[in-house]
Amino acid sequence: MFASTSNALPQGSILSNGLDLSVAYQKRELFPMQSPAIDAMPSFNRLLVATDFSAASQAAFRSALDTCIAVGASLVIAHVFEYAEAAPPETGGLLIELQSLREQCSNALVALRQQAEQAGVACETVLETGVASSIILQIIAEKGIDLAVLGTNALHGFERLVFGSTAEAVLRKSPCPVLTIGPRGGNCAKACNADGPIIFATDFDFNTIHAIRYAACFANLNGSPLHCLHVLPRTLEAGSQSEIVPAIMSEALQQLASESGVIIAPPICATTFGSEISNAVVDYAREQKAKMIVLGVRQASLLASHVPEHITYRIITEANCPVLTMAFATQSAATHAGARR
Repeated sequence: MFASTSNALPQGSILSNGLDLSVAYQKRELFPMQSPAIDAMPSFNRLLVATDFSAASQAAFRSALDTCIAVGASLVIAHVFEYAEAAPPETGGLLIELQSLREQCSNALVALRQQAEQAGVACETVLETGVASSIILQIIAEKGIDLAVLGTNALHGFERLVFGSTAEAVLRKSPCPVLTIGPRGGNCAKACNADGPIIFATDFDFNTIHAIRYAACFANLNGSPLHCLHVLPRTLEAGSQSEIVPAIMSEALQQLASESGVIIAPPICATTFGSEISNAVVDYAREQKAKMIVLGVRQASLLASHVPEHITYRIITEANCPVLTMAFATQSAATHAGARR
C-alpha cells in the first residue's frame, strides 16, 4: 500500500521537521518500524507522583490517583526536600526553621497518602533530601515505576521550565513515560468532554514513533478515540499540494498505526497546517477537546536542534490537557546507513 503512493510524492515537499518529503518516505520504505513481535500494550502497575504541594502538583496528584483507580495500580508519592544545604551549620535559627518545614512536608505527604488509601489505592510516601531530578529518577529506577506524573506552574515563558529544571531532566532521562500536567492542563476536566480523544502527534522520527503504543493504551483505558496527527508547513496549504500531501500523510499515519505491534481500534488520522508546530498541535487538541496529547521524544537534551523552538515544552505549557511524553534512545545514523548496505 505504502509503496504504491511513494512515487507520487511531490519532489521538494518539505516536512515540518525540515526533511524532504519524498526522501523521508523512501527511508520509511527501506526501514519500517521493525516493531518486535513481543511488543504489547503497556501496563501500569505502579505510578509515581512527584509533588512540591503546589497547585500544579495537586492537579498531578488527582490525575495520578484517577489513573491508579482506573488501572488498579499502586501509587508512590514523593517529595524532595531541597533546602537542607541552604544554610551553614552556624545559622541555628534557620536550621530549626528548615526542620519545621521538613516536618510540614512529611505531614502533607501523610495527608495525601490518606486520600489515596480512602480512594482504595495502595500507597507509600517517600521524603528524600537532594537534587529533585536525580532523586525522582532514582525512585523511578528503584521502585520499578511504570508512569511518572509531574505538575508545572510555568504559565508564561517556558524558559523557566526548560533551563536546568527538574521537568527537563526527568522528561528526557526517565525510562518510563512521564505525564506532565501543565498550568492549563490542571483544569482539563472542564476543558475535555467525555468523548474527547487521545492525540498522538508525530513527525515520523524513527526513534520516537513507538510512543503510539502509549497513546493506544490510554485510548483503550479511557474508551477514547485515538487521533494520529501530523503538522504540515503552512507553505503547503495553498496550491496543488494542498490535497495530495495531506492524503499521503494520512496514509502514512494509518501505516504507522498498523505497524505499532499492538491492537488499536482504527484511529482517526489527521493532518493540519501550521507555521508553529506546537501551536498547531495545541489548537487541534483544543478543538477536539482532547483528554491527552502523547509525544515521543529523544533521550538527548530536549534543547537540541531536533526539537525546534522547544516544541515539547510549548505544548506542555499551552495545552488544555495533560501531555504524556516517552523518551527513546536515539539510533545512530550509522545504523541506518549500515542497513542500506
